[in-house]
Amino acid sequence: MSLRETLIRHRLVVNRLRTRPYTWNEIDNFLMQESEIQEYKLTVTQRTFQRDIADIFSLYGIEIENNKSTKQYYVKNLNEEDTRYLEAFDVFSLLKMGGNRTKDVIFEKRRPKGTEHLYGLLHAIRNGIQISFQYHKYYEPQSETRKVHPYVLKEARNRWYLLCYDIDRQELRLFGIDRMSHLEFSSKKFTKPPGLDIEGIFRSSVGIIRPEIGQQVEEVTLSFRPVQGRYIKSLPLHDSQEVIQDDDQAVVVKLHIYITHDFIMELLSYGKEVEAIAPASLRTTLKDIHLTAAKYYE
Repeated sequence: MSLRETLIRHRLVVNRLRTRPYTWNEIDNFLMQESEIQEYKLTVTQRTFQRDIADIFSLYGIEIENNKSTKQYYVKNLNEEDTRYLEAFDVFSLLKMGGNRTKDVIFEKRRPKGTEHLYGLLHAIRNGIQISFQYHKYYEPQSETRKVHPYVLKEARNRWYLLCYDIDRQELRLFGIDRMSHLEFSSKKFTKPPGLDIEGIFRSSVGIIRPEIGQQVEEVTLSFRPVQGRYIKSLPLHDSQEVIQDDDQAVVVKLHIYITHDFIMELLSYGKEVEAIAPASLRTTLKDIHLTAAKYYE
């Protein structure tokens, strides 16, 4: 059985079970029908289907379980976060299967580097395997070897980053996977420190830059022009976003975040469509940047 057929079967099974639970016989009949329609061998034994369930969880983080009393399979705990897994699964399936040859979907041609490391890094994270790699900072002439305990992958602005414990420096570090090469897996295993709140590290940040030591979360107020404000409402800047004004004059939102370089770059991308109302320090920073940029065009 080809990789293509396996991926097609994964997609069919997941999308089928997102609608309602199904028995094995119903799934088997469904795959049989799809085999005839798509002209692929998609039918498998129930034993192989159990391996599919393990692979789907390992690859995409989607849990499929069996209700022993009803003998039905179902997708477990399909909440908002799980829906993001399913969205990523759909895109991944389309890319892997080459299902876009007729150009029904147009993907961004500017693709980030390093995505070939994703599966290896995810495997190391889930199995607690120490890894090493060459890391080349853009502002350094040479690369250097890093030995780390990988903790979590994080996406920001179409780039992927690895949060990990740097063994030599004995601290948490964040590495862009686009700057990695020569990824190697050690025979050494590790366990994450108990009580480490990985999600909490980024909870009050926009992007991937962590706050400086001693930096405090600040209340930020932003005023967007009405049309841009509609986009901001549909895709909030941060989980803490609260709309405090929404009319034909402006959409004003309030956030509770760390003001980092990533956040400032995000605001600059909106140009004249946004005004920073508070805090005063943010207004000053943005004003100085805009004035400096304006001088380039004099």
